[in-house]
Amino acid sequence: MSATDPAVRAVPPANTGRGGLLGHTLILAGRNLTKLRTSPQLVVFSALQPIIMMLIFLVLFGGAVSGSQSDYLQFLLPGMLAQNAAFMVVNVGQGINSDIDKGIFDRFRSLPIARSAPLAAHIIGDLPRQAASTLVILVFGFCVGFRIHTDPFSAVLAVLLVLLVSFAFSWIALTIGLVSKKPESVNMLVMMLLFPMAFGSNTLVGTGTLPGWLQAWSKINPVSLLTDSLRGLLTGPTAGVGSHALSTVVACAVVFAVFVPLAVRAYGRRI
Repeated sequence: MSATDPAVRAVPPANTGRGGLLGHTLILAGRNLTKLRTSPQLVVFSALQPIIMMLIFLVLFGGAVSGSQSDYLQFLLPGMLAQNAAFMVVNVGQGINSDIDKGIFDRFRSLPIARSAPLAAHIIGDLPRQAASTLVILVFGFCVGFRIHTDPFSAVLAVLLVLLVSFAFSWIALTIGLVSKKPESVNMLVMMLLFPMAFGSNTLVGTGTLPGWLQAWSKINPVSLLTDSLRGLLTGPTAGVGSHALSTVVACAVVFAVFVPLAVRAYGRRI
């Protein structure tokens, strides 16, 4: 088939500019939202999992760490929000790996769309689920006794920080999903990488109670930085919360700088 064939001329060139990338990304993100609507069990599980984990930790550690479960809840809930931000991204890696395994990305490759649009679409399309899970934790925490001791602006900023970290960590899961050969292996590999971040942090206990070598890791751990930010924004005092929030943003920038190029490169090799 020659370049002058009408069938070839009918296919428009891909618009890879900023407008084209944004439009393609939003269209494909809508596809992922449709998948969430047709799989309500995924949304329900995403809401129940952090609640179950929070109840387990509250019952097990409440008396030992803070002397009472009500006091520990004020300490624990911001940590659970941060921990959930790390664990919720597994679905992103599994989703993109499944699409490649089923041949859906072969279809994307034949379309005149921006090359990186399917990557960003998987992450943006999953953000509503992550936001819903974050709000469920806050609502449930309020029902069992958690109280916000700051102002509404600080609470909104806390939710935005959680979503920013989820967005950054999603690129880690996306990269793993692209390099994994089968969807079944994605969950294990993502958890192996994120478990040291989620549990080697101050989400469940204070940094000062950790062994010395673990304290050094916890102080630079993005999950710990997010936890410190959330505790200041939600329960106070707000002194020093600005530096914690800035450190969280810088940590996210480092994750972006490392994993976005890796994901794009792995995507190019995989398809």
